[in-house]
Amino acid sequence: MIDIHSHLLPQIDDGSTSWDESIAMARQAVADGTTELAVTHHIISNKEFGREPEILEKFAEMKKRLAAEKIALKLHLGSEIFYQHDIDLKPRIATQNNTGKYFLVEFPMEGIPRGADEKFFALIMDGTIPIIAHPERNVGFMKNPSRAFDFVQRGAMMQMNAGSLTGKYGESVKDLVTAMMNSRLIHFAGSDGHNTKRRPMHLGETYRIVQETWGEKTARQIFYDNPRKMLAGEDLRVPEPLPIQPVKKGSLLNPVRFFKKLVSSD
Repeated sequence: MIDIHSHLLPQIDDGSTSWDESIAMARQAVADGTTELAVTHHIISNKEFGREPEILEKFAEMKKRLAAEKIALKLHLGSEIFYQHDIDLKPRIATQNNTGKYFLVEFPMEGIPRGADEKFFALIMDGTIPIIAHPERNVGFMKNPSRAFDFVQRGAMMQMNAGSLTGKYGESVKDLVTAMMNSRLIHFAGSDGHNTKRRPMHLGETYRIVQETWGEKTARQIFYDNPRKMLAGEDLRVPEPLPIQPVKKGSLLNPVRFFKKLVSSD
């Protein structure tokens, strides 16, 4: 499996806190069946690209430590960019593997930023593809799931968190990501791993769920074929999206309960 979303390097963001923890995270990923991993630390604003030299240095150090520990995990480098209308995609770590083709972008949890549709469409027309990180955890998509179909239909792609499909973030998130899977709106999966306990480097259980529910071909596309091509900067052929079916309402529209659940899972 290829994990396209992780926070592996120490003391960059709210992920790993030490080299020992980073090594433990890498061991956990490999034990779970992950063979390749994209390192995607938070970039909250364009100013944070100023930390690129530190990230590049630690990325190189991480690869050396993995080799020394004989941990068979191939690393790729990118970032998880918090959406901003003047998003800067020129830095080396902005797009996945510096191909200039795909970038991982996170919306604020409470909703979909105004103008994101038009901004993404302009980028897509220029050949740069946004991959929206964990849309199933976003209140805007939860309130109006058809927005997910709209984004994908216009060329954006979507990455689910592995824990969303296992119920880690609650039934509302699980219901939404299941509906998205049914509508062919999920193209990648990521552990969103920050540590080995509360936010571990696990993909295996989610792979099995996808395999059993939607078939081996779909599982392989989401967990291997699509990530491999994306990280190489190659064009992806994905199934046509289907209009998303209504999602049953539970704690979905109770923001206080919803945020408490997400925070308790982080």
